[in-house]
Amino acid sequence: MNEREMNITRSKPRIGLIPGDPNGVGPEILAKLVADIEDDQDVDILVIGDDHIIEGGSRTADLALALPQLKLGDETLVEGQIAHLLLETIPSGEVTPGQATIAAGRSILQTLETAADLAMSGVIDGVCYAPLNKTALHLGGMTEPDEMQHLAVHLGVKGSAKELNAVEGLWTTRVTSHIALKDVPGFITEDAILAAVRRLHETVFDSGIERPRLAVAALNPHAGDNGNFGTEEIEIISPAVEFARAEGYDVIGPWSPDSVFLLGKDGRVDGIVAMYHDQSQIAMKMMGFDRGITLLGGLPVPITTPAQGSAYDIVGQGIARVGAMRFAFDMVAMIAARRLARAPVA
Repeated sequence: MNEREMNITRSKPRIGLIPGDPNGVGPEILAKLVADIEDDQDVDILVIGDDHIIEGGSRTADLALALPQLKLGDETLVEGQIAHLLLETIPSGEVTPGQATIAAGRSILQTLETAADLAMSGVIDGVCYAPLNKTALHLGGMTEPDEMQHLAVHLGVKGSAKELNAVEGLWTTRVTSHIALKDVPGFITEDAILAAVRRLHETVFDSGIERPRLAVAALNPHAGDNGNFGTEEIEIISPAVEFARAEGYDVIGPWSPDSVFLLGKDGRVDGIVAMYHDQSQIAMKMMGFDRGITLLGGLPVPITTPAQGSAYDIVGQGIARVGAMRFAFDMVAMIAARRLARAPVA
């Protein structure tokens, strides 16, 4: 029987930290984050990964991290402690900084799956992973479009798993994500929009906002201009928004794509449902590329990552910024703490 099944309660969440792409800046960023939160008493931390990868990241960051080491199968954390769960996912000789490789992809997948499994078994309450590389993931054997879909398959999750992104308190999610732009209209349905609204509301609530205010973006320029530039707004998006309102959600739309993010920037809404990837990502990255985070929505445990890449061009230089990783960590810790507080007591 695992800890989740035993319904063991504790006063603060346990978060797993993993280094992302061993050939990227992830190990360096992880080391900087651990050093930044070493005295943090609000969360217990389990660093998960190969010893030489964590050590290499610490060396690049010019830090000396001495963490108690645990082995898989014995993940007992002492309260207030940051510990290191040792894995062996890649030989040190196969770490090639600045390159997307098969070995790195396999390492990322193994570490991600281990962390997700630990979360499902109740050993940890959430996961935060450093930047990774999708090319490496595919080289390493991933057949799904991205790591979120891979984890959904790995965990046997049925239904919709979608990314959510946040910058400075504004959250977004998308009805469609990693598909060709020409295929987007065929995936815009009332059910898909409603699922996105529900998912966004739940996430914004978990982030600490008790009454989330949401907006739904249109698909076409000027929200279709009463059908002159497309009819999806009239036939699909407006009915979905009305249905969401009937369910009790505070949501407006369809709002013209060229101005909907001004609502968030001005603080008039807390979350925005976009119709496709770049409709939200361009706006969010312009608002704060080095401060954005991603939450893997639709999974049974909270998993976050900074919305930045593996930055092969600056690997080993010690200049990678830790800000977005810190925001991602703080967010998953908050969500995990709120879920723990709502969990039934044995």
